[in-house]
Order: sequence, then structure tokens, then C-alpha cells
Amino acid sequence: MAFSSTQENTKYARLCRLLVDVGGTVLCDTFDSIHPPASLHVVLSSPSVLPTLQSLREKRVLSLLHWERLFPFVASTVSSANFDATLLMVLLRNICGLSPPVSTGNWDQLPPDSDNSTEANIVRIKCYRDEVFAHATEASVDVPTFNALWQKISHVVLALGSGTNYSAIYKTAVNRLATAEWMDPAAEAHYIKLLSDWKKDDDSLKEMVEELKGMLIELVTDSHLKFYFFEKDTISLTLKRS
Repeated sequence: MAFSSTQENTKYARLCRLLVDVGGTVLCDTFDSIHPPASLHVVLSSPSVLPTLQSLREKRVLSLLHWERLFPFVASTVSSANFDATLLMVLLRNICGLSPPVSTGNWDQLPPDSDNSTEANIVRIKCYRDEVFAHATEASVDVPTFNALWQKISHVVLALGSGTNYSAIYKTAVNRLATAEWMDPAAEAHYIKLLSDWKKDDDSLKEMVEELKGMLIELVTDSHLKFYFFEKDTISLTLKRS
């Protein structure tokens, strides 16, 4: 598909690249700082982690592709470098000893500026991604919008990255991307698609979780009704006999 680029398109693509390239790398490095790559395969199969992952798979929070990335044929070859942003978010929330930000108690709510915790910055990356994706229909942003989003995203990326061994590299990457005046149209389309795929993966995950919740509620309700009518019939039968 041909992609016609304008200055506004380029600014939107740069935001997408900042989130996908730099933001995704920061999420990966944050995960690695908690579970070092050399022992990751051991951690994933450990009694304290494997049941959690199996439960997430049963609930369809983890897709088959995610499962294959976590447990390749040769276990020792597992690498967080092969994890997409959606999978990294799930892992950070569930097997890294992190809890929802204290300021909100919610993994899906934007924390206040006063909360500078690792958990809060993880949530911010996702929330700012959604803000950028809100412009996906036009795939463009004006200068004031670009500047505001760039400031927020770059700040949270650098804040989260400060807890890893690569903070200087992140600063360089952000600065280079900030001053780049031109992007190849094919590259623009590529990063726009990657951000869109990330958002769609998250939306699909939410839909599956909500569907599962609905099924569980229906199952529990049905069980309660069956128990109610069983008790009612039992009482009726007892009264007749007496």
C-alpha cells in the first residue's frame, strides 16, 4: 500500500517509533533487570512462576504465540528480545513482583504526576500509546499535539530507563529521533502499523478476558439457580412426605 507522507504524518510516525522502538526496548530492559536473560528459562519453569503462566494461558491472557515464545522447543533459547510489548506488559504485571500503582490501585488508570514508581511509568507507556493511537485515523498530528505527546512519552521512557544499565543509550536514541527531520515513507508506514498492531493485540486481549468473565458469571449464576431449584424441590418433597 502506498503511503503519502506529510509533515504531520512524519510527526505521528515519530511518536509511533518512540513508543515502539524506545518504549518497547525500555520495557524489555526493565523485565531483564528483574529476570536476567541467562536464567530466564529457569524462572519461567519454576514452581513460583509456571502455575501463574499456565493460569494466564487458560484464561487466554497469553496467546498461543506468546506461549511458544515463552517456551520454545529448546528451553534455554528463550529470549525476552522476542517478546512483543503486549507480552512484556503481561509479564511485568504478573511475574515480576510488581503491583498496581499505589496512587491508583489500577493497572489501566493513568497515575498522577506525583507517582514516579516503576509501576506508574509502565502504566504511563500504555496510556500514552492510547493517546497517540487516538490520532490513528488521520495518522497525523499538529505541532502543539506532537510537542505535548513527545514531552510526556520521552520523559516516562527516560524515567523508566533510568532503572536499567542503558539510560545513556535511551537519551541518545530519544535525542536523535527528536531532531530527525525526515523519515522514509516506508519506515513511517512500518512504525504506524506496529503501534496499531500493539493496540489491537491489547484490545483483543481485553475482549477475551471480558468474554471469559462473562462465561464465569453465567456459569456461577446457572449453578446457583440449579442449587436453588434443587433445594426447593427437596423441601417440597420433604413436606409432602411429612
